[in-house]
Amino acid sequence: MLSEDNIKYIDLHLGLYDICLAVLFFAVIYIIAYYYKRIKIDNNPEYKYFILGLTAKVVGGFMFALLTVYFMPGDSLMYYQASIDIFKFFAKNPPEGIEMIFKSYEAIDLSSKGVNYYTLDFINGNDIWLLVKILFFINFLSLFSYGSTTIIFASLSFIGLWKAYSNLCKIYPKYTKHLLIGFFFIPSIVFWGSGVLKDTITLSCMGWLIYAFSNIFIFKRRVLFSILITIISSYFIIVLKPYILYVLLPCLLIWGQTNLKNLIKGSFIRIILIPMIVLTISVSTFFVLQNISIGAGKYDINKLEQTLEGFQSWHGYLAETQDQSGYTLGEMEFTPLGYLKVAPAAFNVTFFRPYLWEIRNVPTLIGALESFLILLFVVYLLLKYRFQFFRIMFKNKDILFMMIFAAIFGIVVGVSSYNFGALSRYKMPAQLLFVTALLLIYNIAKDERKMLK
Repeated sequence: MLSEDNIKYIDLHLGLYDICLAVLFFAVIYIIAYYYKRIKIDNNPEYKYFILGLTAKVVGGFMFALLTVYFMPGDSLMYYQASIDIFKFFAKNPPEGIEMIFKSYEAIDLSSKGVNYYTLDFINGNDIWLLVKILFFINFLSLFSYGSTTIIFASLSFIGLWKAYSNLCKIYPKYTKHLLIGFFFIPSIVFWGSGVLKDTITLSCMGWLIYAFSNIFIFKRRVLFSILITIISSYFIIVLKPYILYVLLPCLLIWGQTNLKNLIKGSFIRIILIPMIVLTISVSTFFVLQNISIGAGKYDINKLEQTLEGFQSWHGYLAETQDQSGYTLGEMEFTPLGYLKVAPAAFNVTFFRPYLWEIRNVPTLIGALESFLILLFVVYLLLKYRFQFFRIMFKNKDILFMMIFAAIFGIVVGVSSYNFGALSRYKMPAQLLFVTALLLIYNIAKDERKMLK
């Protein structure tokens, strides 16, 4: 939440100009989307849902914009205002402004540029600076309106998730409707994952990475393009939220190597090559993550204990002082054994809480209802399919990848968040893949039973 001084400084409203401009951009994007759908749908049946998925994303983003402007001001407004302030400097001095935009946070001195105090105080790292620069360019397209900026931002972020969804639909063409639910119709992800936030970009980049890895290891197509996409998406995640990549990259590489047997012909060659490739991937992953973490600031692997402890303290403070719904996992030791002890509770809090009796505000209500439905669905699957549930999960390499990532990442954010408001944003990558995996298990188990009848 922003301070009262920040809110007074921003003083943002969505007037008639903003609404009309938003409607105009909405229409233009829909016309482009409609013609793109017509081009793709003949060879890609899942594109019949393209407009529906885009609508969910854009409407979610605009609802988020309305909430942040009129009811719950947050960092989204400050990102936007900071990008406007940077543009004002650019308008006064274009050459120096362009030079500044292409520099890292450490290489610039905003205090010497006449930037407003609130913006100067807000931009305090490369993660915020990158998002402000992205908005700087989007603002040119949106004609400097928060409403239209949000619509363009949501539309661009939709593409990465759609690419991942489309590739999964090619693997599971019978389950396109249920995959659509997992990717585009989880309420909290529609809301928190569509507004002007870092989470929206990282979620989209996760989609691009799933798309790229499935291209390389499953479809064996567009390899060079997919490698380029992997590099670009990884860069954005590294700068914005590197801890996502700490979990996602090893899981993607495991997913990739489980598909290697489909690429390597001959059992003898496979027996020799696969262990060597797995070892190479493991060693490479270790060194890549170490190098990533060196420039990750507070997310440096060697500083994660301090960072997690700081997150807990800060979010606990917010829960006590600003009526944000907090939770606790009890006394915790920041050691490997300590993490293992709280892992079940952290997994539970990420996917199945807040419980209905822990509701304290409207956002918590949405999260509680969502978590309750997921819990009911898991219980239903376990009672109905029992051992079949686990057999499918461990046998299906795609589901196993999703579950491994969801479990590890879910535990990490469950340990670090300590209030349900922060958790609802942090858990989105895990929640998306967890729900998608559950829906795949449900459909596969149902089809297997039909075949036995």
